[in-house]
Parts: sequence; structure tokens; C-alpha cells
Amino acid sequence: MAGTGAGGGLPDAIRRVLAVVAHPDDESFGLGGLLALLSDSGVPTAVLCFTHGEASTLHGRPGDLRTVRVAELACAARELGVERVELTGHPDGALDDMPLLLLAAEVTRLIDEQRPTHLLVFDTGASPGTGTINGPPAPRCSPPTGRASPSWGGPCRGTWRNG
Repeated sequence: MAGTGAGGGLPDAIRRVLAVVAHPDDESFGLGGLLALLSDSGVPTAVLCFTHGEASTLHGRPGDLRTVRVAELACAARELGVERVELTGHPDGALDDMPLLLLAAEVTRLIDEQRPTHLLVFDTGASPGTGTINGPPAPRCSPPTGRASPSWGGPCRGTWRNG
């Protein structure tokens, strides 16, 4: 299973990765080590973040929290070697109320644009308030069919489409 991938002893099949997170800082706290390893190994990475993290209680700094968190995400992405970051701007703390097919369509759009070979997501319960993107990891990249299977993970098939 281990191979050269793009380098660094990664599996050969890992050629491009899209990480899907709920809040700015999830890319660092939860996935930062792996994103940095991928980048250092020459694997292009992108991050889709569903919120601006404006409901955080970790503010403690002057300024608009939404703006501060966006700047922090951009800085973290540079440090981790992430090539692209996209924020969708859904209300922080309300992802459970978002239509699952809307979130899936946003992921699908970036899959179509970025053509990742793999998706990187949190496992069940990794981050509070992110029930719609958490759940048992799926063995393949397929559109969720309902709230019972709301996460994506593993290799992406070239024919994956929403709907």
C-alpha cells in the first residue's frame, strides 16, 4: 500500500486532496499535520470551509471575529502549504440546519473544479456543531442520501456527481 505518491512515502494513488471542514482552525487543529505532510510531499491540497467561525468563544482579540477568523484561516493555509481555500459563509453553529444536499453540492462543485483523488474530513464527533459533515467515514466518495450518511471520505471516483 505504501508507495511514493507524489513523494514522502505516501501511497501512489494520493495525487490531489480536498479537505472539508466546518470552521476556520479545523484545518489546523484537526488536519494540519496531514495537510502539511501532503504539501511537503508535493501533493496539491485545497480546503473548503463551511463557516467563517464567527460563533467562536475563543475571540479575546479586538476586531470583528468573522474577519479575524478569515485572516487566521488564510495565514494557516499559507503555513500548511494549502493551495486554495474557499469559504462558503454558512452561519456558524447552524450547519445542522443546512440542507444536506446544499452542502453536498458545494463539495461536488469543488470536486469538479479541483479533481481530487481523495477527500479529507473529520470522523464522528470531532468538532461540536458539525453534525452535517460528520458521521461514519464513507469508504468511497459518494453523495449522501440523507442524514444517516452525511460524510465523505476515501478515494474519489471520476464519475461522482450530486443527485
